[in-house]
Amino acid sequence: MRDIAIRLAIFGLGLAATPSLAQGVPGDSPLNGGDRVAAQADGIATPQVESLLLQAEQAARQGRLPLANELVERAEALALTRSTIAGTETTPVREGAVARMAEARAAIARRDGSAAAMLIADAASLSRAQGL
Repeated sequence: MRDIAIRLAIFGLGLAATPSLAQGVPGDSPLNGGDRVAAQADGIATPQVESLLLQAEQAARQGRLPLANELVERAEALALTRSTIAGTETTPVREGAVARMAEARAAIARRDGSAAAMLIADAASLSRAQGL
């Protein structure tokens, strides 16, 4: 009986530790900048898609991937909340500048700063052409 209780206790501790293990080490992911990066983005960002993307490109080139990711996410949110043609609001945007921003975020997740910077620059030029 005691053997079963010990096994159950070990199993319970393992389950309790699993969520914390799944989170990883703080700061080991370029996508997990936290409040510090958000505050930094608040300080340098202007609420315009193109300027956010230009600052994100600069951050990616400097190797500051958490900040680049935050700025790309903000630019993407701005682009997606712009007014749309009536009847198309339920159609997802999967091309143009928004698609490039999603590809840039994927490159940031892979920690590929040069590819991310290139994709961000492409998204900025597409957003300029689309009038975002």
